[in-house]
Amino acid sequence: MSKSPEQNQEEDSSFRSLGRPIIPEKVGERADFYLAKNFPFLSRSAWVKRLNNQEILVDGVAVDRAYKLRLGQKLSFYHPPTVEPEVSRDIYPIWRVGAVMAVFKPAPLPMHENGAYKKNTFAELLKTEIGPEWSAVHRLDRETSGIVLCGATYEVRKQLSLALSDRTMQKEYLAIAHGMPEHKTWIADGAIGELASSEIRIKKWVTADGLPSETHFEFMEQRGEYSMLRARPRTGRTHQIRIHAAHAGHHLVGDRLFYPDEEVFLDWFINGITDRIIDKTGHLRCLLHAHGISFRHPEDGKVYEVKCPLPDDMRDFWQKISDQNL
Repeated sequence: MSKSPEQNQEEDSSFRSLGRPIIPEKVGERADFYLAKNFPFLSRSAWVKRLNNQEILVDGVAVDRAYKLRLGQKLSFYHPPTVEPEVSRDIYPIWRVGAVMAVFKPAPLPMHENGAYKKNTFAELLKTEIGPEWSAVHRLDRETSGIVLCGATYEVRKQLSLALSDRTMQKEYLAIAHGMPEHKTWIADGAIGELASSEIRIKKWVTADGLPSETHFEFMEQRGEYSMLRARPRTGRTHQIRIHAAHAGHHLVGDRLFYPDEEVFLDWFINGITDRIIDKTGHLRCLLHAHGISFRHPEDGKVYEVKCPLPDDMRDFWQKISDQNL
């Protein structure tokens, strides 16, 4: 008989959400079978061990292996706080005119405080290494390297933000992707929205009811099973380039979130980066780089174009592929 604890255990920072709330199709499944079937990177016996150790909570309550899941219940797993993760800290100015500066962001480095990251962020390094008056105008994903445009005054940041929203600011990315595109150039315009069928709560995808999204792709070069792509987003949806590339059948090297098998991301989410994950995705991080940006300067009215070459890890990967195909 399934256990039904009489007293709830308060969820705290030691527990992290696992998957989405229970949907109608999953109602009535035993906890151990549900976990083993939906998160198969651990065996059923391993999940049973976690259940027995009260490392799995359902709506904040420890349950046993035979507990029958109910509609809308939320699962979480024991994942105690650790030392703040190490990051690449080598930010530096690429270009500056007046109160506008283009700063190189390495990867991995989150833009702002989030989860386990408190001090190891771009915002904190920008303040301490370059100056407290500077703030970023836009953001890059933690694993995306390249140009971040920053402003030293509120008015400059406001004008640059407006240029970003009205699309007069143009951004260009370089990415290393799996496979060979059918066309030299193409436009991906699939709307991006929530993917209710995914066990990954943060994952978005091309959906019928999503937000309008547009990315212009250009095939640059092929080496072995990989392609170098240039991407120019015309909208700014979260993970837009990665989604549109993966939807076209060319997921980016190192991209765990949009790897065709969701088990890869879920495995990483619980166990962290491992050789097994690197072997599948091809790299420690998603190989996406903010290569260029063009904009009108709020102070002098001139249009500037700033470029940032590929970082060492992407250049080394591309060279390694070239050497392997000699």
